[in-house]
Amino acid sequence: MESKLNKSSWYFGAGFLAFLTFTAYFPTFQNFYIWDDDLYLTQNPYLNDFEGLKRLWLDMNARLQYYPMVFTSFWVEHKIWGLDPIGYHIDNTLIHCMNVILLWRILVFLDIRGSWLGAAIFAIHPVQVESVAWITERKNLLSGFFLFLSLYSFLQFYKPHLSSESNIRNTKNWPIYGLSLLLFLCALWSKTVTCTLPAVILLIFWWKENRICKEVIFLTIPYFIIGLCFGLLTAWLEKYNAGALGPEWEFSFLDRFLIAGRALWFYMGKLFFPSPLIFIYPRWIIDDSIWWQYIYPLAFLALIYILWLLRNIIGRGTLAGILLFSGTLFPALGFFNVYPMLFSFVADHFQYLACIGVIVLFSNGLIRVLDRLQPFLHWATVISLLLVLGSLTWFQSHIYKNAFSLWTDTINKNPGAWLAHNNLGVEYEKMGRLSLAIHSFESSLQYKSDFHLAHYNLGNIYKKLGQYEDSVSPYKNALKINPKYYQAHFNLGYSYQSLGKLEDSIESYEKALKINPQFFKAQFNLGNAYRDLGRLEESVKSYERALITIPGHLTSLVNMGKVLSQLNKNQLAINAISRAIELNPDNISAHYNLAVIYIKSGELEKARVEFESVLRLDPDNLETQNALNKMN
Repeated sequence: MESKLNKSSWYFGAGFLAFLTFTAYFPTFQNFYIWDDDLYLTQNPYLNDFEGLKRLWLDMNARLQYYPMVFTSFWVEHKIWGLDPIGYHIDNTLIHCMNVILLWRILVFLDIRGSWLGAAIFAIHPVQVESVAWITERKNLLSGFFLFLSLYSFLQFYKPHLSSESNIRNTKNWPIYGLSLLLFLCALWSKTVTCTLPAVILLIFWWKENRICKEVIFLTIPYFIIGLCFGLLTAWLEKYNAGALGPEWEFSFLDRFLIAGRALWFYMGKLFFPSPLIFIYPRWIIDDSIWWQYIYPLAFLALIYILWLLRNIIGRGTLAGILLFSGTLFPALGFFNVYPMLFSFVADHFQYLACIGVIVLFSNGLIRVLDRLQPFLHWATVISLLLVLGSLTWFQSHIYKNAFSLWTDTINKNPGAWLAHNNLGVEYEKMGRLSLAIHSFESSLQYKSDFHLAHYNLGNIYKKLGQYEDSVSPYKNALKINPKYYQAHFNLGYSYQSLGKLEDSIESYEKALKINPQFFKAQFNLGNAYRDLGRLEESVKSYERALITIPGHLTSLVNMGKVLSQLNKNQLAINAISRAIELNPDNISAHYNLAVIYIKSGELEKARVEFESVLRLDPDNLETQNALNKMN
């Protein structure tokens, strides 16, 4: 029996699981960053200092999702190796490897046949690539790590293979129970999908004992309460922080029932036939008036009912495995709004933990069959299976090399993935291939005409090309769809300003600032627009607002000084530009403009000093040489 394994067998089994895991995911060590890694890591301002770390724990709105344990892991890594992606990829693989070994230990503890094979399949099944190769999905890996530790601690505290009377008679090690609760909390701080753990505990006890005693129910109550609180918090954050609210998420309960039924069969199908694996799968058209769409949920309910009727014949394990699979998936089945439902109802990383239920059933059944065969056939089958899965995972890992390869692969497999077209356009823009970027944004709009980001990005390309007239329409289209998109208001204002339409420009900047009063670029550009229109007092106020947002911004100080000089407030102008020179003594523009103001105020010697400073920094400055010659 695997539960009787000696120490050397444990070391060998764990070592070989680690070897399989690191071998299969070795290509990820050469991968870079992809989608959402900027929000979580590369452009996360809270990873720079301890104050940021405090904010990640204490402010639930600091990021789109409240997963402080994940951000803490990134914070620590950021202090060690900065933004070198290899460290994060190695750590993801290491955490997944620890999860694999913990799963094996739990399965052996529960005396499940084929436990090592089940853990090995969990380790290198290609549906897991999305969770391991995508740095952002540290959420899955870390939450799984704490969930496995919490479950194992609980099983050590209250052993399911003992009778309830024996558990009661045994002296309880309550610190282990407290540790299990703490680890459960850490799992929830990593990803809220782990809120299903108490239901999993009850399911295990029902499977092992054919009943759930009241002591176990009582012990899981704190887990249910904590999990419910985190679940409600996450549901709220998904709606109002991540933006999972609006027409794209307006489904009736019947619609969600149809989504869930189809998703369950989809995920099970990908476990048995993992091809094609797509980063963004097509979003199904859900229509409760179409009769065949009811087949999916009703067939799954029928499966559960049949397994319930056969539980005393084939055992409770099969039903327990299916319930573990569907129950762990429940938070991601569409009954609750999550942002990814905007573009797809399913994703491979959603079943990182849920797949255990089906994998264990498969490995258990396979071992029972193989035990009847000759040893050679037994091991040949196992080795062949692992080679196939490992090879698929190896090749799938290459798809995540960078954002360009990911979006290209997604579009090849799902041409209608409008989000992928848009994101590929962003990559083309970074590469300077602007014509291809335009084509990608237009392709995105072909599949989803009301996608405001594609309109916005298209406007940005025209703006970058200097085609300001052409950029106006895309920006306006973006704002029709999302009037609160302040970046589009700002860029529309910039295009108007470049076209000389200053009144329209000012209106756009003010709309941007009404939505985001601390938006520095809009404050600064608004000051420039007021200046160019001759509304000098309003221009000074805008520069002052900009300097409150970014104190010491050199160009704002210089521009404000020039406008103050036009208003004949020369001393205030001198003070502003002198401040700029204090901050950067090598600022040629500040020295030159200060000299001009000194001339205007009659302080010629001071003006001469400033002109000489300009020539010291730029000896070939003809304008300054001419100004000095006139003074002489």
